[in-house]
Amino acid sequence: MGNDERDELRDMLIRIDERVKSIQEDIAEINGARRCHTHAEKFRNLERAVWGTATVVAGLVVRIIYDTFK
Repeated sequence: MGNDERDELRDMLIRIDERVKSIQEDIAEINGARRCHTHAEKFRNLERAVWGTATVVAGLVVRIIYDTFK
C-alpha cells in the first residue's frame, strides 16, 4: 500500500469520523425533544447511516490488514 493510498484512506476515515460526530449531534437533539413519528423516522435513518459507516470502516480495516500481510 503506497503513501497515496494511505493518505486517501486516512482522509476517508476523517470524513467518516466527522459524519459520525454529526450523527451523534443529531441523536442528542432528537433525544432532547419530544418523541413523535418524525423522530422515530429520523432514528431509523440515523441507525442506517451508523451501520453503513460501521460497515465501511470494517471494510477499510480488513483492506489495510490484507494489504499489510500481502
